[in-house]
Amino acid sequence: MSGSSRRAFLARFLALGASASSLAPLLAACTGDGDPGSDEPPTRRRPAGSAKKYEGRIVIATRYNPSARARQALAAAYRRHQPGVELVWMTDDYPDAASYARWLEQQLAVNNVGPDIVSGNYAPTFRRYVNLDEYRAQVNPYTGREWEKDYDFARYPEVDARGERTSIGTEAMNLLFYYNKDIFAEVGVEPPRDFNELLDVCAKLHAARRRPLALSFDPAVTTWMSSVYFDQYHDAWVDTVRAQPGDWCWDPELDGTFEYDAKDPRLHTRYTFNPQRFYQGLADHTLRFDTPAMLDLVTNLTRLVPRYATADFFTGSSPYPAFLRRQAAMLVDGAWTMCQLAQDLADPTPGRLQQLGLQEEALEPFEWDVFEFPPMRGPLVQSELRPFEGTTGTYLSVIDKGPDHTEMVMDFLMFWVSAEGYTAFLEGEAKANALTPQGPLLISGVSYDKQVEDLFAKVRSHGSIAPAYGNFWVVGAGGRSSVDLRNHFVSVLQGKFDPQDYATRLQRYVETHLEEMVKLAGLSMDDIANPARRPATV
Repeated sequence: MSGSSRRAFLARFLALGASASSLAPLLAACTGDGDPGSDEPPTRRRPAGSAKKYEGRIVIATRYNPSARARQALAAAYRRHQPGVELVWMTDDYPDAASYARWLEQQLAVNNVGPDIVSGNYAPTFRRYVNLDEYRAQVNPYTGREWEKDYDFARYPEVDARGERTSIGTEAMNLLFYYNKDIFAEVGVEPPRDFNELLDVCAKLHAARRRPLALSFDPAVTTWMSSVYFDQYHDAWVDTVRAQPGDWCWDPELDGTFEYDAKDPRLHTRYTFNPQRFYQGLADHTLRFDTPAMLDLVTNLTRLVPRYATADFFTGSSPYPAFLRRQAAMLVDGAWTMCQLAQDLADPTPGRLQQLGLQEEALEPFEWDVFEFPPMRGPLVQSELRPFEGTTGTYLSVIDKGPDHTEMVMDFLMFWVSAEGYTAFLEGEAKANALTPQGPLLISGVSYDKQVEDLFAKVRSHGSIAPAYGNFWVVGAGGRSSVDLRNHFVSVLQGKFDPQDYATRLQRYVETHLEEMVKLAGLSMDDIANPARRPATV
């Protein structure tokens, strides 16, 4: 399949509506490189057949470190089908995501990469991941149906700049505001319906000597808030960044039928993002950051944080313990916290209390609930808020090591991401008392029990994804630009300069460092001057 055909193949699937997998829940309650400029992919794919037997070794090095029981249960289940395949786990309890990312980048920097399955979203610029979309229509030999009927590919079309899906997550990610219902009732406030009401609620909590918010600067603000609120003010950017007729990535079935709808939560799945047009827009100043819209957005955020946040907002500490200890009335976090919160409030184990640095008597149970990110309102806002959604759980990417080895690894991945494989894996986690559901499952035929189902029923899935450029203004294109722009953002939140000065400085930085950021994005200035032409790096 040619590169352009692969892109068209992907684009057709981006046009599909959400095909929600069952949220019926599971187990016990919460307790050979090719020429990059050629038309051929690195290796040719061969469909895995049910009669095919493999012999070899598969090394798994994901960010998530499962329990020994989960590993053993998965290996035993797969061995019944493939006795000649050995599963080797190269996982560890990394202290944070950055530590795993550094380790993974070191592993991927050598010619003969050791791991076969990794969490590639922590090293997104690596060039030799398998495009998993090329397998979604293949028959899974362990279920007898197309793999896309086992895994909900359509709900969140998360792809890289080349239009390839190099990573999947096993559960749906939803971001929420948690709130302590007892504190809200005590102060006399209700869950806010928009951002102005959120500020009002925070002010009243603050006046009542209650700390309003537990959240971290990174990722709650740098990734989540920065993206969803930027999107509200900059929907018009879609017309600049989407593929146009004649572009190498244009797909008539998707892009040819695109119609802008400010109320469409899946807007950013309805077109093909062309990164060359994005950078071209920055270069010719069609897309700017020194605007009244940006001033309004940043002003709103400076009115919220760090003023109403806990004292450790910028430190990188987990905000969860402060909410658990009733030291903050609200928590900004993902649905992955629901089961853990319910368990911690109901019956925390001694080991869990030690992990949190708490004594049992320090925990006072309370009623809690959640609400979605409140939208910003005003004359400069262009669209409804699209909640930040995506995938979470166990992130899985496959390293391309040639057709024969890749075929074996994909056979295992199809087994793991199917009802038989993932049920065995989760049963092992449950027996090890290590099972904490992160969100609604994206694997069909796997279920949680009713307690978990009831918790996740609080989550409303919109099937929305953030725009590819949503938090560029805070994190840049990587490298030095990420450090500089994050520090720039910290400075305005700390009041070192006002929002107007911030917007002016931000625009100046982008203009001054544009060529450097284009290079970090894997493009050249010639690429962005010719957005219809396929870049050599794609």
